[in-house]
Amino acid sequence: MSKRFGSFSALRDINIDFARGEVHALMGENGAGKSTMVMLIAGVHQPTEGALFGPLGQRLELMSPRAAIAAGIGVVHQELDLFDNMTVAENIALGPATGHAMRPAKSIMRARAMAALALLDENRIDPDALVGTLSTSDKQLVAISRALSENSSLILFDEPTSSLNSADAARLHAQIRALKAKGVTVVYISHKLGEVFDIADRVTVLRDGAHVSTREIGAVSYESLIADMLGHNPAKIFPKRTAAEDAPVALRVSDLHGINMNGVSFSVRRGEIVALAGLPGGGPTNALRAVYGLDDIRSGSITLPQRDGQRAGVPGAIRAGMAYLPSDRLRDGIMPLMSVVENIEATSAAMADGSTAARRIKALESITTLNVRTSDPGKIITALSGGNQQKALLARWLMMKPSLLLLDDPTRGVDIGSKAEIYHLLGKLADQGTSIVFTSSDSIELSGLADRILIFREGRVFEDVEGGVEYELLDRKITG
Repeated sequence: MSKRFGSFSALRDINIDFARGEVHALMGENGAGKSTMVMLIAGVHQPTEGALFGPLGQRLELMSPRAAIAAGIGVVHQELDLFDNMTVAENIALGPATGHAMRPAKSIMRARAMAALALLDENRIDPDALVGTLSTSDKQLVAISRALSENSSLILFDEPTSSLNSADAARLHAQIRALKAKGVTVVYISHKLGEVFDIADRVTVLRDGAHVSTREIGAVSYESLIADMLGHNPAKIFPKRTAAEDAPVALRVSDLHGINMNGVSFSVRRGEIVALAGLPGGGPTNALRAVYGLDDIRSGSITLPQRDGQRAGVPGAIRAGMAYLPSDRLRDGIMPLMSVVENIEATSAAMADGSTAARRIKALESITTLNVRTSDPGKIITALSGGNQQKALLARWLMMKPSLLLLDDPTRGVDIGSKAEIYHLLGKLADQGTSIVFTSSDSIELSGLADRILIFREGRVFEDVEGGVEYELLDRKITG
């Protein structure tokens, strides 16, 4: 099977089979062809050459997503196709499989939603809640429940745990194993190598639109899988560094009470990388938002000892040398109608930092420094891969030369090559004295990047763990 868009070949002569009742991981860097493969199987695109065949050898003419669903193919997309202004029940019941132009009765929708959520053993999500009021993690569970409700014999999961922490991911994996036992085929796309080794039976690697390898997971090592994806032997993914224990305190958080916070206290030293880890709603993301001034606090204090005072709101945080990267770059980070270079210089422009010409020069220099891969800095930012969009957002803040960098799940949906670049960039910044506080839904990332990991439980710091801990042990600590 091949797929061309004009003169560009997104996939070239792909031959692959997905066995009944297996979990088949599909791996590769952004731009490798994974998303195109998903769109072909889901009926969004049709092959330029070649064909798809069903379990009995029949040729599948999937001319639309509805045709794919009718053929027993379901998809959980990375960027959730949910309606924030509709309820959970409406989102699940009004999926494309309904075939109705009008809404079913509310009672029918609610029953259908409860049955779908039950497939994930999920009873804490209110079917009557507006999806826009849910956390990113709970939205992901709603999208998965909708796909499971369509009785698919093959389900494609595109980065299903990108916004789930270890507890929710473990619950999803348990459900996938149950589906597998029933003969359902799962095609699983993820940039989290740890979970691929945990859940997959076989793994296929694509690179630059071509098939590289398909192997049993037991015959694959961490290093060989990365080498297949990158096309060369990988350098060490995480930077080697030693945090200075006698460095001055750069941030002190004392007894914070607020949204999902019940007495949060911790400190961060100059040049230290500290991770905040916990279950959804346990406090890590809320602590970052409170420190930056996005969320109000009921009581407690946030102090910057080296600057002799407290910050006041987001403008005060920026003036105090803070930078914040949100977890949802599409909704809260990038400006999708603006170019790469305009996105990078946006904060400096808003703060009137230097002349227009000087800002443009610094923005172009940062594109090179952070290896933001773009053929034209004037190109719209949404034309870039997720990893390059994320590096552009980092470049935006590094133009401000922050002393404290707050990152909420900074490599969500980013491929392994871009992850390694971001990790080494953060290590270099920390070595130069920047203090970094981050959250992550990836235990390998938490363990490999952080000097210390603060485990949150019930809105407060429950345990302080040294970096380098085995990620399986870290998962157990996080889930309690």
